[in-house]
Amino acid sequence: MPDWSYHTFFKPLLNRLAPEKARTITLRTMNTLVSLPFGYRVIEFFGHMAPLQSIQKRVCGIEVSSPIGLSGQVDPQLEGIRALSCLGFGFIEIGPVTRNTVKQPDIKLNTENDTIEYSHLLENRGVEQTEKVLSVINLDVPILLRIGEKSLKDILYIIEKLNPFVDWIVVDINIKQEDLSLIRKMTKRPILINVDEKSFKKSLFNDVDGFYLSEGQKNQRTYKVGQFELPNKLDQVKHLIHFRKPIVASGGVHEPGDALELLEAGADLIQLHSGFVYSGPGLPKRINEVISSNHTEPKHNQRGWLSSFFMGFGVFIAGLIACFVGLTDVLLAYDEQFLGMKKEEIQQFSEQLFYFMSHDRISLAGVMISAGFLYMMLAYFGIRTGQHWARKVFYVAATLGFLNFFYFLGFGYLDRIHLLYNALILPFFLYGFYHTRTMSQGETGYNLRNTDAWRKSQFGQSMFIILGAAFLTAGIVISFIGLTNVFVKEDLGYLHLEPDQIHEHNENFIPLIAHDRAGFGGALLSVGLLISLISLWGFREGEKWVWWALTLGGIPGFAAGIGIHYHIGYVDQYHLSPAYFAFLLYILGVFYSYPYLMKKGDYFMRKTNSI
Repeated sequence: MPDWSYHTFFKPLLNRLAPEKARTITLRTMNTLVSLPFGYRVIEFFGHMAPLQSIQKRVCGIEVSSPIGLSGQVDPQLEGIRALSCLGFGFIEIGPVTRNTVKQPDIKLNTENDTIEYSHLLENRGVEQTEKVLSVINLDVPILLRIGEKSLKDILYIIEKLNPFVDWIVVDINIKQEDLSLIRKMTKRPILINVDEKSFKKSLFNDVDGFYLSEGQKNQRTYKVGQFELPNKLDQVKHLIHFRKPIVASGGVHEPGDALELLEAGADLIQLHSGFVYSGPGLPKRINEVISSNHTEPKHNQRGWLSSFFMGFGVFIAGLIACFVGLTDVLLAYDEQFLGMKKEEIQQFSEQLFYFMSHDRISLAGVMISAGFLYMMLAYFGIRTGQHWARKVFYVAATLGFLNFFYFLGFGYLDRIHLLYNALILPFFLYGFYHTRTMSQGETGYNLRNTDAWRKSQFGQSMFIILGAAFLTAGIVISFIGLTNVFVKEDLGYLHLEPDQIHEHNENFIPLIAHDRAGFGGALLSVGLLISLISLWGFREGEKWVWWALTLGGIPGFAAGIGIHYHIGYVDQYHLSPAYFAFLLYILGVFYSYPYLMKKGDYFMRKTNSI
């Protein structure tokens, strides 16, 4: 559930449900997905959540891939813990765990000020059930156990049960000093104390390994969590840094800038709660990218990018040549040789058939020009500067593009130009692929705030992703048609011919047309994958080139695909409706993503070395 789908589609629906039900549906659905074969890989593929290695750190001897963790109150029933651990978190909190089950509290969401109100903050399954869950799952991230009991007997029992599964243990500040010594004898895990701003017991500070700042402001009989907690958290962190021990701050973070403030103030680890609910599941990734920008120097002129650029340039030039041929001769000499007919003879038989062949080839040319432009942009602005996601998009889509060649082998017709074209650009593909293979994974970003531009970009991003999916679907459908019936009803209505009549006149007509259709479908698959993956992985504040790539890259495809229909008089509106729908998605994507992608975040102007 990435941010673009969460904010655009799911969040409005979930807000109509009771908070408890919405939480259960979301977490169980996510956990079901990750439990499926390759489920984890699906989440990682769509989300690209893994943080850069440069932001790894050790806290009390425990290594975390990111300083961002998740509060135990987001998933107190442990219904989605496996899926949540895949979202870029460096650690997960369990608890507060009590000896017995504590029932679900009343939960109220206030969407006007993005707060959550609970009747209590102790909901959990109890130590026995928690042990059962942790014993059957193997999380790839460390676990912070927060104990919700105050009696020594219960604390020791919980530690005895859960000690094998956890990495840090948090106890209440009101624990006695002699009891702390007994806990030390039972576990070698680092022990943190839950510091209450109203009751600092400094006598304990020398005996613990770190501090835990809990979330929630008590108001009469309820507890409220939200971004309003941030100033208080900052004050607490600044007060505790003088003790030179790790600090875990929970709550108050709704934007990457909030996390940055806490880290700069001296917090070592941060837990998300209400911010994860309101800002979306992409928040840990956004924070990780901002932190990474401080730890990663820009990488320019990556070896192999130029070869990749020339591969894209080759696709672009081939598209221009195909467009020129489609607008003039339409058929090449070896096409006429295969048919045993000159183009003038085809026009005498059916002028519409000749134009129809032009329509297929011009449509293919437009898609090739768009794809070539996107490849060049990915190579120059993405691969050259060391952006791993751009390399992945480039070579996934290009591999599919080369596989399209095998479509043509099933028609008894070898397109010599297509064979030559593939032979010329394949070495550039292979050289670039080999020399960029060691590019490090993980991304950097500069978005600090949940601005209006960021909110609008969620809708714009979703439009582009749907557009890419639409092209993928169209590519599959057109390829299938090319491999089976070749024509649809609207095609035959334009031609005023039946397939039998075409075949009877020349048995090679339909194989040639099928070859063109399959090629066009394959090209749509490639460009659909390009648009989808660029939109999934490339949307970051200030990435102007991504906006220009998608905007300019769409023009040739739409101009050729829609324009050729009007040029040849094939204007069946039902037949053109999918193209109109795709164009509408394109316009909405361009419009709503512009403010975000074309704006430099304020973080460009502030580079700190304090994290």
